[in-house]
Amino acid sequence: MSQHEPKRLVDVFSDPAVREFGSALRRALRGNDDYASLMEFEFAETPEDFADALRRFLRRYETFARREHLRRPSETALENIARLADIYGVRLVRAALISHALCRVEREEETEGGEQ
Repeated sequence: MSQHEPKRLVDVFSDPAVREFGSALRRALRGNDDYASLMEFEFAETPEDFADALRRFLRRYETFARREHLRRPSETALENIARLADIYGVRLVRAALISHALCRVEREEETEGGEQ
């Protein structure tokens, strides 16, 4: 991507790695009250801050995932998150990741719709 090409939000928000990490963060928030990771991502401004937030999240998530028998984010997703941060910047990638974590997934909408 050259400096003159516009950044496309859809390229970041629809990336499978962002979806995978967002889903893991959602599970950590809902099942383990991991608001520390949410705040660390929120305040990550530099690539180094973002890398540290990822590391700390993955360390916390490992314990939770083992206990609950959950799937962990893949190495490929981790590498792609780093690639996206390099291309689009930390702020945009962290916004997409957090947004995915805080969204309701379609299955939840179907369940809630059926309860009314």
